[in-house]
Amino acid sequence: MNEPELGRKVARLLDHGLGDIRQSTLNQLQSARRAALENYHMAEEIVTAGHNASVRGGHDSHVKTRKLLSLMTLLFALLSVIYWQTLQQSDENEEIDIMLLVDDLPINAYLNDEFDAWLDRP
Repeated sequence: MNEPELGRKVARLLDHGLGDIRQSTLNQLQSARRAALENYHMAEEIVTAGHNASVRGGHDSHVKTRKLLSLMTLLFALLSVIYWQTLQQSDENEEIDIMLLVDDLPINAYLNDEFDAWLDRP
């Protein structure tokens, strides 16, 4: 006997035997069904409440940790860029100083007061 035949046979027996069940048996079945449904709903509420609390608590802390880590990474990148730009500026100033110092002018030209006036001309 395969599964569909067995299902049909069980359905026929249940349909046929429904009229032959005593009232006391029906009452017991109804009370057992109500108790099972109440237990099912209570268990479902407990699982749902526990699941939401653990998921929410774990998820929130996980999200907060990710946001904090992202913020720290962004701050580190910003500070690195500022530091790099400061180093670049000081390198440019050093290059200008070196170019002035190795110029073809003699040292006496730098000491001459007229040289400062010549530099100040527009």
